[in-house]
Amino acid sequence: MSVSTPLTVHRVNELVMANRVIRAPYYDADHDEGVRFTDLDRGLQWGADVIPALMGLFRVEQDTQDDHPDGWVGFARHWRGETLRLDFDLFSEPEELDSILVVTAISGREGKKTIVDENFGEIKLSDQVPTQEEWEERQKRYQAARRKDDTDGSAAVKAYIAALPGWKSEVATQFDEIIQHEVSDVRRAVKYHQPFYGVEDQGWFASFSAFSKHVKLTFVCESYLEPKPPSGTGPDRQALDLKETDTLDEEQVASWVRQAADNPGMGW
Repeated sequence: MSVSTPLTVHRVNELVMANRVIRAPYYDADHDEGVRFTDLDRGLQWGADVIPALMGLFRVEQDTQDDHPDGWVGFARHWRGETLRLDFDLFSEPEELDSILVVTAISGREGKKTIVDENFGEIKLSDQVPTQEEWEERQKRYQAARRKDDTDGSAAVKAYIAALPGWKSEVATQFDEIIQHEVSDVRRAVKYHQPFYGVEDQGWFASFSAFSKHVKLTFVCESYLEPKPPSGTGPDRQALDLKETDTLDEEQVASWVRQAADNPGMGW
């Protein structure tokens, strides 16, 4: 996850408009497993605020924490008058043309002309504070760019898996490799803040998400799988929950993947 050149405000905006940004997986609110989480001061909404804030950054700094050498921190003004601090990583692999920006935290900072940050000291604020209308326009521009993006999202899924801690990353890697083996032309994307797997021109057939105590493997299918996975509310949401002590039955999961890929239950 190393980066050879400094990250700039302009580069962050380019990555946003190229749909190369994802939210880091959310684990739980107790900050366990050594992972940094969102700090939603004063009711800031993670999903609603993170992308418009990235598009309005006025300063980017490399993270000074010794245990986070590949991290970056950015500062932006919010339309409510607050200043936001966003923490993020750049995930890249040699074969990928672009990096993926993985946002790991967002928090509020009070201050009229300057703020004091625990890592960077006194930060001079931008004089320009966006209006609510300008903020919403940023969000619309990002959503339009995302709708136009028809590229395979394998890099974003890899970044998502890499951001998972320990055993959760191992389970997600196993699931990803099984799908690749069973559906060689699989298409990937990070949608609704979780990885999805699909068949071109047919739809999405699987996804997974990480929780504090388990990883949920979901099969998105038009009909029930055989045998039925142990949980889910219908054929389009059949699921297998795996805890740290569980062993993934690769043969059974591979069978479910093949069945779901033959009959995807969610359109593009």
